[in-house]
Amino acid sequence: MRGNGSRVPCCERGILIQAVYILVADSGLCVLDRKYGKAEMDPNLISGFLTALIQFGRELSSGNRVHVIDFGAFDICLSLRNNVIVAATIDKTDDTNAAMAILSDVNNAFVKEYREILVDWDGNLEPFEKFNKTIDEITKDGKASEKRVIVPVIKGKVSPMLVRLGQMRQSTFDVAQKCKGNLTTRAIADQLGIKLKDVQKAMQELEDARILEWKEIG
Repeated sequence: MRGNGSRVPCCERGILIQAVYILVADSGLCVLDRKYGKAEMDPNLISGFLTALIQFGRELSSGNRVHVIDFGAFDICLSLRNNVIVAATIDKTDDTNAAMAILSDVNNAFVKEYREILVDWDGNLEPFEKFNKTIDEITKDGKASEKRVIVPVIKGKVSPMLVRLGQMRQSTFDVAQKCKGNLTTRAIADQLGIKLKDVQKAMQELEDARILEWKEIG
């Protein structure tokens, strides 16, 4: 375990988003896809794959959805909010937490822009086409600054009573105590001496409880 105190690593690697896909979860349709890199995938293929996976995840546990999927040569990161799935393919060496934070921004912007249309959506894709510009702006054309650092922040205070009442795992509570806006996910794993995937699972639970947000620093 590295004793890096509360310092954020200054050399966090930037990400290269190969492609972004926006899907309507109920219908399973891919309404937008934006490609930046060389990774090629049929939007209809990824649509069916992700909707099936999300449905399976819901059946298992509504609070334990998968956010990062190993897909051979690259990873698929996804954000599910308000019946909208935003997915991206990224290189395996890139920062998945930074990618998920960016996808969350894309998802929030999409839902804000098209909330009313999505309520009674008739399948017409034309209204969504102008959102490509917003995707480019948020993802910086698929490229993030090499110095971009995304850190988790707890909204408010998490009471230890949640653990005593069985409403939160102890390990999730421990992770929450480290989410003060000055440590990356990897740094939290180092400080707690646990695996990175366990920290990611805890953060997923905190996100589902709507008490965790992400901010960019540096």
